[in-house]
Amino acid sequence: MSEVLNGKIILDVKNLHKSFGNVEVLKGVNLTVKEGEKVVIIGGSGSGKSTLLRCINCLEDPTSGVIIFEGENIADFKVDINKHRRHIGMVFQQFNLFNNKTVLKNITMVPMYLAKKELFWKKTKNNYRKFLNLFKKKENKIQIIEPKETFKDLTDSINNQAYALLKRIGLEDKAKFYPSTLSGGQKQRIAIVRALAMNPKVMLFDEPTSALDPEMVGEVLELMKEVADSGMTMVIVTHEMNFAKEVADRVLFMDGGVIAEENSPKEFFDNPKNQRLKEFLSKVL
Repeated sequence: MSEVLNGKIILDVKNLHKSFGNVEVLKGVNLTVKEGEKVVIIGGSGSGKSTLLRCINCLEDPTSGVIIFEGENIADFKVDINKHRRHIGMVFQQFNLFNNKTVLKNITMVPMYLAKKELFWKKTKNNYRKFLNLFKKKENKIQIIEPKETFKDLTDSINNQAYALLKRIGLEDKAKFYPSTLSGGQKQRIAIVRALAMNPKVMLFDEPTSALDPEMVGEVLELMKEVADSGMTMVIVTHEMNFAKEVADRVLFMDGGVIAEENSPKEFFDNPKNQRLKEFLSKVL
């Protein structure tokens, strides 16, 4: 944990406010997350936990405040959020899988789109350079570097990665199945590996077990522990207190749109200071 605490700051939320109409949900949230850190957020319904994650992933526009991700304020409307969002994986309560696409397509769809887009721009730049070279002397011609990989190469690589991720969770035989044929636990594990397929730098989990039957919770939490053990930076909203004790570097309590208390898991659960936190823990532990 000491290496994490001394690590590089990858996410820095400063004085974040978010209102929906006249309802202020976030009231000045400050949160710093370092590379490799596992931050667990708990709190009652309506405390602002999910809204905070949605703002970090640019799914909601903050009313005011700053969200610095890798040195750039992604809350600034001038910033290309899509460039940064691909590095922030998000796992939702309700899986958010595309029911009209196979498991494999769910995992590979975005990586395929980005690979195709990048290859297109490389070829477009090369064609432009070739055009300019028609008017240049030999010694002044621009060097043309053709992409080493074809789109077929990229497709094969992305598909292979998807199968490797499915094998990791024991669901490679479900690649050609549709989500409607799967259990809730299988859907959520696939949603997690779909996010991992983007090779994100931060993973956000918004109560990933809340929609699952009790017997399916364990398999999802086990996968999340594996992701944590791999060194992934994680911000997790959950009601699973034992998971928080086992995985978190820090645990935060949100109440009324602010972070009311934060501490190491041991201090947080054994010696809470905030009265609302004491009341909350007395009901969930």
